[in-house]
Amino acid sequence: MSAGMIERERTFFRPGSFPCPIYCRTRDESDKYNTRGREFIEDLWRECSAFLDLETLQRATQCLPTVFWELYLAHTLSNCGISLQRQARTKKNQKGPDLFAANPDVWIEAVMPGVGTGRDAMKYPPTDGPYDVPVESFILRLRSAFEAKARAMAGYMKAGPIQPGQATVIAISGALLPTAIGEGPVPRILKALLGVGNPVFEIALPAGGTVGRSVEHRDEVKKKSDTVVRTDPFLDPIYSHVSAVVYSASDWVNHPEKPGVEFTVVHNEGANIKLPHGWLQVGDEYWREGNELHSALSPN
Repeated sequence: MSAGMIERERTFFRPGSFPCPIYCRTRDESDKYNTRGREFIEDLWRECSAFLDLETLQRATQCLPTVFWELYLAHTLSNCGISLQRQARTKKNQKGPDLFAANPDVWIEAVMPGVGTGRDAMKYPPTDGPYDVPVESFILRLRSAFEAKARAMAGYMKAGPIQPGQATVIAISGALLPTAIGEGPVPRILKALLGVGNPVFEIALPAGGTVGRSVEHRDEVKKKSDTVVRTDPFLDPIYSHVSAVVYSASDWVNHPEKPGVEFTVVHNEGANIKLPHGWLQVGDEYWREGNELHSALSPN
């Protein structure tokens, strides 16, 4: 398929039988929930298809959610004034990250983890009663996705698509994870990357009243097998090739009117090439300096 052909395909959905049930149900309007997102996906495709690789439509028939995330990411970045470059120019038939932006040069690799397998796999909560939010298993899924893409980024650097001086961003979507919508005071993506845990409040006794606030240091999570998983990669020089992580839980049905206001950007202050603070212009930003967690929260 040529670059010209991808521009001429004006519609996202194709007729036929394909492996992805969400793709087929959305296309055929046989699923009321997913059908609500069909028009949004078509809009994203018309706006952003040129920024994605030439196999995007084929990949969508295998797994629509992951392709949606790439499209929504491109849509958000371009609406924030970030200068995305067309794939025909950036990849040159080489394997490489999903998106490329210029001024400054930033390579972006997208990933959407699923619920996982084995004893640590996540399960969807019951719909007819109370339940506990599975924080640790959620963190494990985010951490696993980050690890896989950090290795991929290192491979791209070695192979050549990513050049010295260019920043790298891993964009993680939580859309397929149970209880993805709704965060506590410390977002779970921070707990997967910055070695932090729950907020800590210092109370003056006997009068009461808060005299200090901080976030606990927590740099590991245990799997059910008792295997320890480190949750502080942005404090580890091994991951200095990753500039930042961008996170969102939006899907093709549930998304804000203004793209990006729900995004969380986590900066790696130990990165070889840092992503400029304020690069995204929307959403919330976090970074850690020593024992202190810093943030720049969006007013939206």
